Amino acid sequence: MAEHHEPQRNLVIVDDDQDFRALVAHVAREIGWAVTEFDNGGTFLAAIGQGLRPDLTILDIVMPNVDGIETVGALGSGSVRCPVVLITGRLPLYTEAARELGLANGLDIVAALRKPIPLQRLRELLAPEA
Repeated sequence: MAEHHEPQRNLVIVDDDQDFRALVAHVAREIGWAVTEFDNGGTFLAAIGQGLRPDLTILDIVMPNVDGIETVGALGSGSVRCPVVLITGRLPLYTEAARELGLANGLDIVAALRKPIPLQRLRELLAPEA
């Protein structure tokens, strides 16, 4: 009898911190996610324009080029409406501003977290829905 496999879920990590991306990607792949990484919002938004459809996006707020707040604004004005987890190593007001903008634009803001994110919290966010 053939095993039934759930379709793999697509996680996008947008963060200029390579070590953080690697950590999140490692945890996500252990749980069964397919992972795509970007080091700024501009390359992520370009990939969305090319047809990338994430099931969840983990988005850093403070990045060079196109930051997380600009990225949230662009996502909100586009047709792609994936759930977003906002993260920052800075003051919480950065994630709060992005969260308010995202909610105002109809995005599903799953969480707004501060780095370093506890591994248990990360696993909870990435866990398959029961």
